[in-house]
Amino acid sequence: MDEKIIPCLNELIALDLACAAAYEVACGVCKDEEIKGKLSEFQEDHLRHARELGEHVRRANQEPPSGLDTKGIIIHGFTTLASQEDRTAVLAMRGNEELSNNAYASALQAGLPEELQGLVQANFEDERRHMRWIRGAIVLRGWDVEQPELRELSEEAQGARRAA
Repeated sequence: MDEKIIPCLNELIALDLACAAAYEVACGVCKDEEIKGKLSEFQEDHLRHARELGEHVRRANQEPPSGLDTKGIIIHGFTTLASQEDRTAVLAMRGNEELSNNAYASALQAGLPEELQGLVQANFEDERRHMRWIRGAIVLRGWDVEQPELRELSEEAQGARRAA
């Protein structure tokens, strides 16, 4: 296997592990059973991706990532801070899914061997499905508009700046 393929796979594995950890956080704050169930399903997808990609890394006599790297710790920390209830958990996961969708799209341009190309394409389709559901949930629940409390805080901050 080409020497630049292993780092590409390891990056995807590390990101999948980070997303799985973030989904665990998001599931922990959700009260809505439908949302919690979907987020849990997506977490399992990310764990499966990491396992399947890790098998290919091991076949190349390398050891895949098994925990959170620096980016993973940041993703996990952001999700922990941002996820306070259903709405904020889903919104936080939208950002994480944007990262994973972009990473998989880039990996598909990396000249992967045919065997890996199919696996990465299938994983990318999972990522796209996650993003479609998250975007749909945000629109369906009306979460795509600025929340009144945020608008009030912004107005207060602007008033304080003008007074200063």
